[in-house]
Amino acid sequence: MMLKTGQLIKHIGDRTEQDEYIMRLITMDELRDVIALEKYVYRQLPNKQVLCMDSYEEMFDDMKQGAKVIGVFNKARDLIAYRYIGFPGRAEKNLGNDINMPMQELTKVAHLETTVVHPQYRGNSLQSLTLQQAIPMVKDFGYNHLLCTVSPHNIYSLFNIIKNGLRIKALKKKYGTTADGNDGMWRFILHRDLRPITARKTSELLSIPLVDLDQQRKIIDEGYVGLWLFKDTKLLDYVRFEDNLAF
Repeated sequence: MMLKTGQLIKHIGDRTEQDEYIMRLITMDELRDVIALEKYVYRQLPNKQVLCMDSYEEMFDDMKQGAKVIGVFNKARDLIAYRYIGFPGRAEKNLGNDINMPMQELTKVAHLETTVVHPQYRGNSLQSLTLQQAIPMVKDFGYNHLLCTVSPHNIYSLFNIIKNGLRIKALKKKYGTTADGNDGMWRFILHRDLRPITARKTSELLSIPLVDLDQQRKIIDEGYVGLWLFKDTKLLDYVRFEDNLAF
């Protein structure tokens, strides 16, 4: 299923060259290429905390249950980026549980899982381009809620997710192995309701440094929602809405 084509820039050392891309859904036969790209990108990361690795088995099982992977291929037909979209249903891992979403809404949740871009193709807005394809796809499938996790250390991904309408609703440790989850990694949990909504009046606005996780956890517990990230100053704007809806 072809989604989009276009031009992009490939970075090769200190020089750049023009390239082309095709965006389409990945088949299960191509899943090993997805995992190979994930592993390659992970090895290049200076801070391994920003990416929680998916295994071939996890993704294969998820795709059998309906998960989708949007792939981006260059002119040579090499996979250079992908966005993994899951549908958790009532499973415990459903991020709706982390923002106190009502039980009846959980089956309408879609997860933005891992997004990976080859280092030579960064700066082409591929995260945003794949997300802009994912949103109408998820809506067409009948889902009302889009949720994801983003590391506080991944300012680029956080900015792109917020820019596309998702809002910070929680800040928790995720992906731990112990019962209390304390060995997990800090993650913002972001949410967007895909249904038409009326304008909401804000009652208060606070700007918090991105690195101040303790203050952010405190104000989120008080009902604030993360609305915008300023990349230059690394400040997050939080607002509290007058209606004080939970999600």
